[in-house]
Amino acid sequence: MASFSNRAIKGIKKIGDFFLPGNHEFPSYSEAGGTYKLNDMVQYAPEDDIKLLNIALIIFSFLPKFVLKWLVGQMDKYSTNGADGVIPTTFRQLDVGLRGLLYATYYDEFTNPDYKGRTPKELIDFNPIRVPK
Repeated sequence: MASFSNRAIKGIKKIGDFFLPGNHEFPSYSEAGGTYKLNDMVQYAPEDDIKLLNIALIIFSFLPKFVLKWLVGQMDKYSTNGADGVIPTTFRQLDVGLRGLLYATYYDEFTNPDYKGRTPKELIDFNPIRVPK
């Protein structure tokens, strides 16, 4: 079973703050993101994919903020322009993969247990109704 290392989780918090930086009302990703649930979320994902993502996230944890800001800008740029090639495709895949993990651990019920403010789910007034089996 593939899982993320502690260093990779530090990297996802660091880049997560560029996708979900927070403001006067919403917390930043590193404050409220439920990163403790990441390994549960990827337990059935292809092991090779998670190993490669783990490596990328470890690299992100060491990069300076201006480089991460540039990377996020490139992901956004190539996600909207539809260019072909290895580089644009790689940025699009990284954008989709990261957004999925980041948003799922930010806007769900698994908020960081150390976070004490109103959760993002509470702030958007999202209360799902679950139908019992």
